[in-house]
Amino acid sequence: MAEEESTTKLEAAEKDFDSFFLSHLQSVKSAKGEFYLNQRFVGKGGNGTAFLVTCTSGAHQGTQFALKVFHKISDRKRRDRFLDEIKHYQTLKHPALLSIYDTGTYKSGDREYPFAVVDYVPENFENVVGIGTPRLTRLEALRYVYNVASGVAYLHSQEHPIVHRDIKPANILVHGQSARLGDLGLAKVLMADGGKEEADEVAAYAAMPFFHRTPELVAIARGEQVDLSPASDIYQLGLVLYRSLTGFNPQKRPQAVTDDIHLDVRQLAGASGARLDALVEGMLKSNASDRPSAKQVLQQLNIIHSEVCNADLNATGMMR
Repeated sequence: MAEEESTTKLEAAEKDFDSFFLSHLQSVKSAKGEFYLNQRFVGKGGNGTAFLVTCTSGAHQGTQFALKVFHKISDRKRRDRFLDEIKHYQTLKHPALLSIYDTGTYKSGDREYPFAVVDYVPENFENVVGIGTPRLTRLEALRYVYNVASGVAYLHSQEHPIVHRDIKPANILVHGQSARLGDLGLAKVLMADGGKEEADEVAAYAAMPFFHRTPELVAIARGEQVDLSPASDIYQLGLVLYRSLTGFNPQKRPQAVTDDIHLDVRQLAGASGARLDALVEGMLKSNASDRPSAKQVLQQLNIIHSEVCNADLNATGMMR
């Protein structure tokens, strides 16, 4: 029954989005009273739609940003809670996270949708990493994931740890050789509730990352009482790490978000292969308590990065 209700709410949320539209050159007013002119549509995901906008007033006048409208949070209670959470996210400052500059509510028909104004970074990791064959050298792959892991560790180190819940290549923005984790729209601050959520929260308020599911998110979607913890992010980061190294997502395609998770993880040859195998295996443990913390992942990535740098230097005679 819980699964059927969640599916119904998810379908309703998707239907809401069908009527959502932000016109070219339409201006949107933020809660601060600043105006943002829509230049073009950038893309849409399971939970929101992004537009390239130019700020036309205030301290950031003339600056381009990405305006992310969260189209699955039109319910007033969820919208108000989301905006409260975004205020907290605006205080977060880390070079591996997108900064949130402004927020507001966009009205479309009889519905209102919250939006956030964030750094505009045109390239995402989905396009960089490729599918099927690895496009990145081992050193490049490690550096990108090392960046992201730093941002994740920062989120988890807050007084009230923040779980991102949607770490995947499409939500990692790339500029040159650096990567930044974006889309905090799904993030959850772990307060007194200990991370407990209802199934419809996963299905409607925050759409399940279909190809980057975690055992905890699946259990919640099934209506089970499960604590959502930072370990859920570690699982998703493990999927990203493996794909960045191989070009393959080790998580097999499900028929439904509530299906059991099946993995196809193969040994990694080359520099630090054994150490990488152990790290990926640990990050993808079924039991959340068996996974390493973000700090421990960073420590291992630091060691592996140094080893791969040395191997690359010995092979090429150059520092890269």
